[in-house]
Amino acid sequence: MKHLVVIGNGMAGVACVEQILKFQHDFQITIFGDETHVNYNRIMLSSVLAGEKSAEDIVINDIDWYQANGITLRLGVRIEAIDSEARTVTGADGSVTPFDKLIIATGSSAFVPPMDGVDKKDVHVFRTLDDTRELLEKSRPGCRAVVIGGGLLGLEAARGLQVQGCAVTVVHLGDRLMDRQLDPTGGMFLNRKMKNLGVDVLLHKSTRALTGIGKVEGLRFADGEEIGADLVVIAAGIRPNAALGKLA
Repeated sequence: MKHLVVIGNGMAGVACVEQILKFQHDFQITIFGDETHVNYNRIMLSSVLAGEKSAEDIVINDIDWYQANGITLRLGVRIEAIDSEARTVTGADGSVTPFDKLIIATGSSAFVPPMDGVDKKDVHVFRTLDDTRELLEKSRPGCRAVVIGGGLLGLEAARGLQVQGCAVTVVHLGDRLMDRQLDPTGGMFLNRKMKNLGVDVLLHKSTRALTGIGKVEGLRFADGEEIGADLVVIAAGIRPNAALGKLA
């Protein structure tokens, strides 16, 4: 029996395996995921943050599905190297797994723009279930939350935090919200709608630094203006996790 290894336990990698299972195959399948969760719907994370759904509600394939299909699941194991000649993958735990066929479905990661202070406490990205749980733990009524990024993900984070009681400000570099999806008229309409919902919007703002000693206390912009913050969420886009494939 041939060994199929899938690097990535996200929506794309597991959807590919689901299609393979629909046909007669001779694969022994192993899936590696660097998160410690079974396959879940990442698109629904904003609903979890808003309290509309639980983490269990967004699970796509539970542990029973893997077992029923004879799939070996290695959760919390990041693959760090691929030897294409020896046909092996090496995990961060030191494990070496041989393969006959390999699927790389490593997805993407949150992009953090170059700015000072991103390593301070209470600065987060919004990309995974663990990110969402941390934001839920820290969001509370009266908390000054600032979301850097006025794209779709940033606005979803902003709305979720607001539902949790935070006083939310969205900081965006462009001249309108969701400027990659909307024309100026649509962007300005969305801007008004967000403000009507109680979310402050600051446009044409480039964040240069996150201020505070150890813990974030505010943001400093390129024009010298500063605002206060108890919690910062960076939602400035994503970058593909292509490094592993390039190394191979």
